[in-house]
Amino acid sequence: MAENQQAMFGHKVIFLNPDFGGHGEVFKKLAEDEYEVYFIENYRDAKNVLREYKDSICIVYADEAMTKRKMINFIISCAKDESLNSTIFYLITSDLNIKEKKALEEAKPCFDSVITFNPRTAFLIQAIELQLEEKNAKGRRQYVRVSCSEDKDAIALAEMEGRLYKFKMHDISIVGSACAVESKFAQFFQKGTVIPSVNFSLAGKQIAVGEVAVYATFNAGGSEKLVLLFKNPLGGENKDFVHNYIREKFDGDILTIIKSRPRDQEDYSKDFSKKDSEEQ
Repeated sequence: MAENQQAMFGHKVIFLNPDFGGHGEVFKKLAEDEYEVYFIENYRDAKNVLREYKDSICIVYADEAMTKRKMINFIISCAKDESLNSTIFYLITSDLNIKEKKALEEAKPCFDSVITFNPRTAFLIQAIELQLEEKNAKGRRQYVRVSCSEDKDAIALAEMEGRLYKFKMHDISIVGSACAVESKFAQFFQKGTVIPSVNFSLAGKQIAVGEVAVYATFNAGGSEKLVLLFKNPLGGENKDFVHNYIREKFDGDILTIIKSRPRDQEDYSKDFSKKDSEEQ
């Protein structure tokens, strides 16, 4: 990712082995705080996803001895692979012995640090978000948005001066949406226009947004694309619905990658390097 893109969009945050105690609360809080979060259940799918999502932050959970060894070897393997070594790794675990710490030195600088597992979920959330803030995971973009252009039923109805206009939605966040309107209606939706009432239809749900401002416009393939900002960010069940919609889209993207590529067959159960063993 180019430096200016990284500054704008930040990093995808990918959890590998996302089944630690309190994970549901952790992921809910990260979504509420607008981090772009993904999940990989099986480590044998992880390299394929990380190759696709370069410059990601990968947070790996491992607390049982053999699993920890596998995950440390996995991180070291990624650090030595030019197609993967743009990933920033963290390891969530309760503790590391001297041998494990020495082994992780091989993964520097891809491996950043350990996030100590804390059964008090509020403190674990705080520790994770501290690392994400230090790495500017959000970038300048403060709200996660997702494409809905392939959803043929994702539309918006805008009411202006007693008329209804139909827009095709291209993306959605809790603070705005990009939509397309027929070029013949573009004159009514110039930059700065305030639309008194907009209602979205998304995945079978009707969302009343209320007042919306046209933030920007540009021509896109015979139609006019409008960037709309909501007067008030979505709240309550509408906010939860959009966050769930975003997560389902992200889960679908991960599944598409996993299904289209062969699984990793590397043996990560081996002991750490002989050099490390001799130093014990």
